[in-house]
Amino acid sequence: MSRSIRVAFALLGSAMAGCGGPEVRHQEPDAPPVPVSLSSAHEEKLDTLYRASGTVRGKTTAILTSKTTGYVRSVDVRPGDVVRQGQVLAVLEANDSAASVRRARAGLDQSMESRAEAENAVQAAQAALRIAKSTHERVAALYANKTIAQQEYDEADARLKGAMAQEEMAKARLRASGSRIDQAKAEIGEAQATLDYARITAPFAGKVIERRIDPGNLASPGMPLLVVEQEGKLRVETAVEESRAASVALGDQTTVEIEALPQPVTGTVGEIVPTVDVASRAFMVKVDLPADLGGLRPGMFARVNFRVGSRPRLVVPTTAISQNGALDRVFAVDGDRVRLRMVTLGEKQGPWTEVLSGLGPGERIVTAPTVALRDGARISEKP
Repeated sequence: MSRSIRVAFALLGSAMAGCGGPEVRHQEPDAPPVPVSLSSAHEEKLDTLYRASGTVRGKTTAILTSKTTGYVRSVDVRPGDVVRQGQVLAVLEANDSAASVRRARAGLDQSMESRAEAENAVQAAQAALRIAKSTHERVAALYANKTIAQQEYDEADARLKGAMAQEEMAKARLRASGSRIDQAKAEIGEAQATLDYARITAPFAGKVIERRIDPGNLASPGMPLLVVEQEGKLRVETAVEESRAASVALGDQTTVEIEALPQPVTGTVGEIVPTVDVASRAFMVKVDLPADLGGLRPGMFARVNFRVGSRPRLVVPTTAISQNGALDRVFAVDGDRVRLRMVTLGEKQGPWTEVLSGLGPGERIVTAPTVALRDGARISEKP
């Protein structure tokens, strides 16, 4: 056998011996255990909730309408403007009303002059009456002494009665002039009230949330012009099914969820509309919100949770739940390691979240997993 053939067989044998021998791998040592806090899935008595959708509204909202017909002369506010009580928000054309006010004032001036004339007439009649009385007294004395004839006495008596009648007529004219003055003042008040209808004012301090008119528009009686909402007081209006009528009462505490707020807030049922809408078969419930909430705007969407009972449910701490996309998961303890467990969740109430599937009662889980915690990691429980 040639030397080259012997070398080839030797190399082949060495390779076969190496393939048949034990495999040697480099084993990395385990990472140190991660200290974690543990808790158990257990039953808690949670409230049974009825959820209803609602809308954030102002507790006091006024829709300002026109009481007269006229073109809009000016609109001095825009949505979002803060207004004070009595502030003029818009002005309508009111030439006819202004003319009526001037006419009523002219009538008042004429009535005042008539009263002055009547007062002078009363004074003149009273003066004539005094002369007639003194003359009648002298004539009566002479007639008693048989100094004058009967005719002269009758004439003096007639003049006295005529003077008395003139005084009564003057007083009647004075009273009539006073009535005409009262009537003229009433006409001025009526005309002024109609003129004031052309000035749209804020009924209370608040914020303009809607403007439905512009200068040049024709306003008519009952036409909505502006919507003003009182600031600082908000509520949620929600429709509740008629079958839930027995579960809602004035003063009940509710949980209100609004996306603009980081946490749910507690509301109070402040008003229940007694009538049921025939189309939706639901009645309106108004839930008052706390006064110190910031960032809320009328019209925002809200969810109101009404408590209608309670029952035991399997729960875990809400902090134990982590999310990966649309999947909810917890770290369940498996010996000295943790395993990711996909779970199906129910309602969240306070510190607890209901678990519908994926965990059983008594199973231990990590209470507040960190970002660094991984599936299969070794753990040690914090003391």
